[in-house]
Amino acid sequence: MLNHLYSLTQNITKMKYLKIFSVVLITILSSSCDKDFLEKTPPDRLPEDGFINSADRAKTSLNAVYQQLQSSALYADYLPKFLGVPSGETLLSNTSPLALNNFSYDASDTYMLNTYADLYAGVRRANKVIAEVPAVEMDANLKARYIAEAKFLRAFYYWTLADMWGDVIIISAPLKSPDEALIAKSPQADVFAFVIKDLKEAIPALPPSYGPADLGRATSGAANALLGKTYLSVKNYPEAEKAFKTVIDSKQYGLMDVFDQVWNRNFENNKESIFEVQFADIGGSGVNTRNQSHLPGVNGGTGSHAATQRMVDAFPANDPRLKYSIFRNGDVFAPSLTTGNLNLDTYKSIWSPTGYNIRKGMLPILFVQGGGTNYPVIRYADVLLMYAEAANENGKLDAARDAVNLVRQRPSVNVPVLTAATTGSKETLFEAIVRERLWELAFENHRFSDLRRWGRAETELKSLGYLPKHKFLPLPQLEIDVNPQLVQNKDW
Repeated sequence: MLNHLYSLTQNITKMKYLKIFSVVLITILSSSCDKDFLEKTPPDRLPEDGFINSADRAKTSLNAVYQQLQSSALYADYLPKFLGVPSGETLLSNTSPLALNNFSYDASDTYMLNTYADLYAGVRRANKVIAEVPAVEMDANLKARYIAEAKFLRAFYYWTLADMWGDVIIISAPLKSPDEALIAKSPQADVFAFVIKDLKEAIPALPPSYGPADLGRATSGAANALLGKTYLSVKNYPEAEKAFKTVIDSKQYGLMDVFDQVWNRNFENNKESIFEVQFADIGGSGVNTRNQSHLPGVNGGTGSHAATQRMVDAFPANDPRLKYSIFRNGDVFAPSLTTGNLNLDTYKSIWSPTGYNIRKGMLPILFVQGGGTNYPVIRYADVLLMYAEAANENGKLDAARDAVNLVRQRPSVNVPVLTAATTGSKETLFEAIVRERLWELAFENHRFSDLRRWGRAETELKSLGYLPKHKFLPLPQLEIDVNPQLVQNKDW
């Protein structure tokens, strides 16, 4: 898509453009990686127009849309940094881009460019499936499902682009020439409207669940959850409540009794998982760096993503989710592991530049470079809390409070329920929901988006360097340079 622009440049950093263009082009619609439903069936060469001419090739091409989520610029490494670090939950150390720690990044940031490009590469792959699969002779129901999955994924890519950059270019079909990408960006509201359209078209053809061979594919629940989140983003609270209620009433999901199991590699695709990025342990592909970067540098970890004092202080002392989310001095760490003369039974604050490390998602502790650990993106507790937010805005305080209390009464958490006495107004209940999302979803990359959506980022993050312009990332300067129709975001 926009990556075609790189082939046009001859005068402006020509070699840099050509390198990025080549890397993205080679991967788009190439083979996909295996994890249950992801079949590694690479074609002999780069697919051309008309490649999708059979049911098998339709599946291979659809799997490539999922595979894009595994790229190093997306959930394998960069994207969680851009989504999570600016919230103040995490401090980067001995890794890049350190500019995220204090909002000192600018439009020339190459990590930002790569993330932007890889999101659009996902859109391009989805566009190809949506455009070509309808002509394939195959089972009609399976065809409809493949197209629906591609529309869900395109919506997911575009939701992320709009959330991070605001106004972005919409391209809804395969490009016949690079010049077709030289267009102006669309307002964020129009991008979200495009997302809503894709999701509403996808939902009827998506099943509520899959068998073991297809775990991880988009379901109607995932599409309704993303639909509700999009309506929440545009403050359409009645439609948001309706979408989230559909997910809840489906009875397809529930809360895990043990909070430690929510992001545990031994409990992937559990009953609380609505959509998670599937990773695969094959040939160095499908590897994410979360485990290595979150664990301290004592036995294979790097500790480059450290939990902050800010987050420790944000939790009530009696909330069990503090101990489930953050390693603190003296906590049980890895009794069965030693390295040299270093005893790993107990966590030590000197292992981290902040004195803390992220515990959520690190169990069981395995000192490997991420491996096949999945990345949960939407889970049921998140949906319950978003439903509570929408219901509260719609004046349904009792329903909103009940949803929050389901999360608070998870057996391994079991903190006191909210009551009408303390959250009897829309304002007080909203504040309770804001706090609950902080505690329940810590380190899951929702906080920065939440703060910007609520209009609270400038107040809460000012001490970290946040300014009004940081509501959205700057468009990559290389994109501005090659597209005369593209206008930089305000104040960048």
